[in-house]
Amino acid sequence: MLFFRDDLHGKELRKLYRDIFSLATPIFIGQGFNAMVGFISRIIIGKLGEKAFNSVNVGMMIFFIIITVVAAIGVGTTALVAQNWGRGDKRAAGSVLQQSLIFGAMLSINITIFGLAFHNVLFDILGTDPETAKMGSQFLFWLFLGVPLLTPGFCLASALRGAGDTRTPMFAGLVMGALSLYLGYGLILGKFGLPRLEVIGAALSIDLSFFAFTLILAFLVFTNRTVLKVPKKGWRPDDEIGKSIMKIGVPSAAEWTLIQIGILIYVAIISNYGADALAGYFTGIAVLSLAQTATFGFQTAATTLVGQAVGARDFTRAESALRRTSMLAFTSMGCLGIITALIATPSILGVIFNNLSLASLDYSRTYIMLLIYLMPLMGLYFSIAGGLRGAGDTIWPLIGSSVGIYGGRLFFALVVYYLFHPPVYLIWCSMFPDLIIRIILIMVRLRGGKWKTVRV
Repeated sequence: MLFFRDDLHGKELRKLYRDIFSLATPIFIGQGFNAMVGFISRIIIGKLGEKAFNSVNVGMMIFFIIITVVAAIGVGTTALVAQNWGRGDKRAAGSVLQQSLIFGAMLSINITIFGLAFHNVLFDILGTDPETAKMGSQFLFWLFLGVPLLTPGFCLASALRGAGDTRTPMFAGLVMGALSLYLGYGLILGKFGLPRLEVIGAALSIDLSFFAFTLILAFLVFTNRTVLKVPKKGWRPDDEIGKSIMKIGVPSAAEWTLIQIGILIYVAIISNYGADALAGYFTGIAVLSLAQTATFGFQTAATTLVGQAVGARDFTRAESALRRTSMLAFTSMGCLGIITALIATPSILGVIFNNLSLASLDYSRTYIMLLIYLMPLMGLYFSIAGGLRGAGDTIWPLIGSSVGIYGGRLFFALVVYYLFHPPVYLIWCSMFPDLIIRIILIMVRLRGGKWKTVRV
């Protein structure tokens, strides 16, 4: 926090705080609700047994690796819309959204073709047991089939957030979450008169709820009910805008791809300790997804506010937005960590995940307690990285995450595992060097100040 100045005071600083919470609060609500839906969905999947539970969780990790191409367009769209909005060029911001939808549609079709062709192979590469691989492959097939349904919604939400409208995506996200919960419970377990499809039902509930999200946002944007207007003409690829979107987005896609590949290798190491340890890990991740909703809110606020300030060439406000969102994220994640420690006890976890073994629940409690110590640092890192992305500087978050995951987490885990074969909780301690390395590298970038002059 000492590596950049904060020169905002008085009314300007109070206005910045209002803007931060105006942007972050809808994210808290929307992400919090959808995190709860995801948590409940994991509970529902857990009722099918540990192999189904692990197959869906590993399947989602594989899916996230492939879908990062779409995420790249989303990051580039948010940053470019924010910077054009900061300059007062709303027409250019609308053109960015238009091109985002065009390139997103093209990429989503290719992702679907790739996923349908290789969904069987992806689980085999990880060496999972045949039953887990079979269920996971079925889950992935239907998930990839729905990519063209979710991509436009992702682009629309990214653009609206760049324009400072986080409420519209929030409302659409609440509908999506409620529908996902209804369809998930119905299609996974055969409730509400719906067929029992188990892991296939889990994939279909995601596809259909995201499609509803897309339809809601498309209706609101194309009927001029939002701040962002899409041009009626020009519905053909614009290479210049496309290059600008991808220049910002590709490093973020590379970052998230490398993270997910690294985490998959990490999961492969954990799987050597058995299904109980793996289920415990995924249960801990489910709890973390609930606890880290504050991070997403402040990260989005940082991306939008820094992007708009850089677009307006107001670097004092950009620096202050980075500092204040990071401080808020650090503090809130620390508080949430304390609450999580009090709530995530073995007895409560046993009631929630009553189909998991006692060993799995013991593992999950240990993993959650380790995560709690890291949560404030997670809030700090992700908020700063979000601000840098808003400025168009996506290379350094890529460097930080890559070195942290591979030079910190995986190096530590592999060396410790093959030399000592320790208890799994020592493997989980590799999270600490990972995050510390990330923070050191990103602070170096902040101190240099070149993030304020990145050309997009």
